[in-house]
Amino acid sequence: MYVDAHTHLDFYGEQIEKALREIEDYKILTIANSMDLESYMQNKSYGERCSYVIPAFGIHPWKAGSFRDSLTKLIPWIEESRLIGEIGLDTVWAEDPENYERQQEVYHFLLKESMKRNKVITIHTKGAEEEIYESLKGYDCSKVIIHWYSGDIKIFEKLVSLGCYFTVSVDYGISLLTQQLVSKIPMDRLLVETDGPTALEWVTGEYGYPSEILRIVERLAECKQLEPAKIEDIIWSNFCQLMEETGI
Repeated sequence: MYVDAHTHLDFYGEQIEKALREIEDYKILTIANSMDLESYMQNKSYGERCSYVIPAFGIHPWKAGSFRDSLTKLIPWIEESRLIGEIGLDTVWAEDPENYERQQEVYHFLLKESMKRNKVITIHTKGAEEEIYESLKGYDCSKVIIHWYSGDIKIFEKLVSLGCYFTVSVDYGISLLTQQLVSKIPMDRLLVETDGPTALEWVTGEYGYPSEILRIVERLAECKQLEPAKIEDIIWSNFCQLMEETGI
């Protein structure tokens, strides 16, 4: 079975029917990450319609600044969600840099409360890779997915040493940095992702559908000199191990 370890189904809008059909047709186990509570509820509705979709609750760093309620109000959603994501920090693409302190508050709260509950957690690290690494050092990172890493190689290697998982995304085969990182990801910590329709659009100008995950697997297979089915099996095994670490 294919695994898309990180996407945003709520970004599909009017194209969601086609996206869900592809997920069903290609049997893609799909982790639908959320930006906030509203998108989590939307992703939950997709999960009710398609058994291959697993919704994940999270507050994206871009949305953290607009969250004004008490953070403790998020605990029931953390407890409910099988996986948490995405959460993290962003000093590059965040719309309002003045909200960085709030990003930190939301991220550290979600990380701590999710770890206490043994959740799988997907983390966004853009521009804050060192701070993310420092925040993870005191935790068991066998449940952490680093989403589409694009930072310093030395910090990447530190994250590898913690036991984190890493997703390879739609820029594989285009980005030289991603090519370099893939050569360093341990095979038992390798996952793949599409990151929703706009990620591929940002990289190539082409609107991205869930079946793009097949092409990422094919590129990986070519690089690793393996059959695509073998890469598919490795990624499935890695995801199953990740979920087993949580007891889910």
